[in-house]
Amino acid sequence: MNPKSVLAASVRKILGSLSHVVTTEPVLSLTFDDGPDADSTPQVLALLEKHQARGTFFLVGQAAASQPELVNRIVAGGHAIGIHSWDHRAFPGLSSRERRQQIRDCKRALQPYVTHLFRPPYGEQTVVSRLEAFVMGYEVVGWNVNSGDWHESNPTVLSEYLLRMVEPGAIVLLHDTLFDKGKPAHGIDPAHSSWPDRQAMLRALEIVLERLGGRYRFVTVPELLDSGRPRRTLWFKKSLAMS
Repeated sequence: MNPKSVLAASVRKILGSLSHVVTTEPVLSLTFDDGPDADSTPQVLALLEKHQARGTFFLVGQAAASQPELVNRIVAGGHAIGIHSWDHRAFPGLSSRERRQQIRDCKRALQPYVTHLFRPPYGEQTVVSRLEAFVMGYEVVGWNVNSGDWHESNPTVLSEYLLRMVEPGAIVLLHDTLFDKGKPAHGIDPAHSSWPDRQAMLRALEIVLERLGGRYRFVTVPELLDSGRPRRTLWFKKSLAMS
């Protein structure tokens, strides 16, 4: 490998965010942000259990701290847990000290089940915030399939999109709840979103699990990483995708 390639690989390892895994195995990861929620998270867990699927839940510390039994239930189902901040504030607008505290507070709320996985709120980060996560020992996890379940209210449209987009090694962005509960973000008009109803997502998830159950294994992100070569991208622009 030439020096330029070595340098590029090092930069991606330090600054890159995991988007998917390059693999020939029929595996993919369903990831769920913003929970836990007393109503919708158990419904997601029931669907995953029915189809013998495992997922990764990026939890908001503030919500998790008030529902430890639900966090226990997620873990008992064989699912992985990652950090999604303490109260879901976008990291680019916070100070370095605030960002680190957001991660620490969330980690404390998720003990002893928390992993080294972190997904910044809304998928937004700067070079500095990514470096902070690296220094703190976290793998920043993005996605390469965005369900758009925070604005799409038609489960057929949602499921058909997911079925068309997934491939081996994919990381799929879903939401078991929406932590912001209807508050507009990034100038999005709440009238054009499905806040906070999760029924379309739940039905789409059921369709995807039914249709792909015989072709794919649904695994956690740590398990996905064991199946192939991680693909990391430089993920620094603000995203209009909810996460």
